[in-house]
Amino acid sequence: MLSLVCFFAYCAVFPGSTITVALDAVPAWGLWMGAAMLIVQGLAVIFWALGMYGARGALAVGLAAVLAWAVEHIGETTGLPFGRYQYTDMLQPQILGVVPVPITLAWLMAGFGSWQLARLTLGVRGGRIGLATLTGVLIVVLDLQIETVATLINNYWFWIDGGLYYGVPPQNFAGWWVVGFLIALVVATILPQNGENESDRVPLSLLAQRERIVAFVWQYVPALLFILSSIFFTAANLARGYPLAGLVGVIFLIVAVWIGATRRQRHPTRG
Repeated sequence: MLSLVCFFAYCAVFPGSTITVALDAVPAWGLWMGAAMLIVQGLAVIFWALGMYGARGALAVGLAAVLAWAVEHIGETTGLPFGRYQYTDMLQPQILGVVPVPITLAWLMAGFGSWQLARLTLGVRGGRIGLATLTGVLIVVLDLQIETVATLINNYWFWIDGGLYYGVPPQNFAGWWVVGFLIALVVATILPQNGENESDRVPLSLLAQRERIVAFVWQYVPALLFILSSIFFTAANLARGYPLAGLVGVIFLIVAVWIGATRRQRHPTRG
């Protein structure tokens, strides 16, 4: 499965990347790794959607990617809906000389990851609107961690407008919520909702331990990438002197672990 290849390749690089960014020790020859990891994340989600849902998955990731690219292109050229900002040359290649490809692919990880986490949290409750609302909240939580690393550490883009939260305009977070909400609506409308979540597709309790781990990872690739990203940003923010952004990550990770433990108690045979 190509999704698992991408996921485990990401995991292989993850510890070293996290440590070097947190300690401000990224070598000059390794500056390209940030873009590469964003691309690998996006590809993992694309292959996951194709493998899990076939043609419907292809349509869902295709529409989500077009939506992500469109809002970024409009955002960088007009300032709507995020506020005025500009990408640097750090992330390449750039579509039409404006939106970096790694950013579009990163939106897939953020959008599908937050959607899957929201789905795991709510189950069949809340309906599409409730699911989309929580997805928007989770994607904003991730952006609160991203902004400092992307602008103050990695210099991927810079803000022309400003704000109290590390120089980020407040409308940026409203824009992220709207985009997350729309991506979740697209995904929830296209993908089948037969069952609480993907774990219903594979009886994990019937598999051997190694197979169970692989099956678990395969089912939850987007959510796991979202959580790993939060770990990365939390470590970088705390180590590099951005405690508020780091605290957001710590709180999110604690809540995620608590929800995961609670869900495991309710469904002990699902892994």
